[in-house]
Amino acid sequence: MKRTHGVTRYLVVFSMLAIALCGVLTSAEAAVPKGELIAVVADGSNAQHISSAEAIVTQQLLMNGYKPADEKKMKQLASAANASRKSEAVKLALQGNVKAIMNLGAKVGLSKFTTVAIRVDAGRPAVNEFQLYTGTATFTIMVTSSGGARLYADSVSAKQVGYTADEAAQKSIEAAAKLAASKMTQ
Repeated sequence: MKRTHGVTRYLVVFSMLAIALCGVLTSAEAAVPKGELIAVVADGSNAQHISSAEAIVTQQLLMNGYKPADEKKMKQLASAANASRKSEAVKLALQGNVKAIMNLGAKVGLSKFTTVAIRVDAGRPAVNEFQLYTGTATFTIMVTSSGGARLYADSVSAKQVGYTADEAAQKSIEAAAKLAASKMTQ
């Protein structure tokens, strides 16, 4: 009889700790704040992959109630940086040089915004045992506040299958972008 009473007490204490832990975990805020404009910028070796990543992450943020910077501001951001300097700003942001990308935003009137910088790596899809293509995409993500504080950093990967190499690559980028956006906004 004593033995079951001790086990019961242990289970009650364990349950209370589990409930308290769940409360702490669910009360955490998302990495991307909803109150600021969000500039989504990507870098990588393939222009099509970069555009897809930016568009899909932006779409996912919109669907979750966030306010991405409009296309006009993003075009101004890109032109202010020139094509090569935009990539350099993203590279610097991913390396932790927040000042570089914040200065870039200030040039186009984005004084209070959150930057979502993404490094897109999608290698060449390979033919698998079913004679289909398997593509893998990896995103390295750094979210930075307007004050320069790092709010979030992560890396996600997704693997998808397609009938062509392009389809497999695109599907893997879409899956990685959706996963990245989901993790940033939880």
